[in-house]
Amino acid sequence: MVKKANWSPSEDAILRSELEKKTPLKDIADMLCKTEDAVYLYCYRHNIPLRPRLKNPMMRKLLEIKFGRSELFKPDRGFFERVGINQKRWSELAWGYVQPTQDEMMRVAKELNFTVEETFKLMDSRQLDLFEKI
Repeated sequence: MVKKANWSPSEDAILRSELEKKTPLKDIADMLCKTEDAVYLYCYRHNIPLRPRLKNPMMRKLLEIKFGRSELFKPDRGFFERVGINQKRWSELAWGYVQPTQDEMMRVAKELNFTVEETFKLMDSRQLDLFEKI
């Protein structure tokens, strides 16, 4: 059995900087003298995104308002059927990789018992952020 080696802060810094440069995971693993699986699992355990996230993810904000931490929400098959979103699309929305459509946002908000006003207020904040960037 191979002894597990702890990650040093310098290895963590290298990993994060290389992910920002969009270096492939295999190359990062070779750089750190670790397996590709070890690097992937470290990213998973420490909530390090493997690809760029949005600055203002609407679905993630909706979940954080309802649950405090979006990771605490574990949808079941019935939820996916009621809102009409498949698991792959949901994971991209919940992790903040893509923005939801207005229709998706309204269906999820209705399922989580948000009022229409609260949902539109959250969606309007997205438009306000757009004008602040200009």
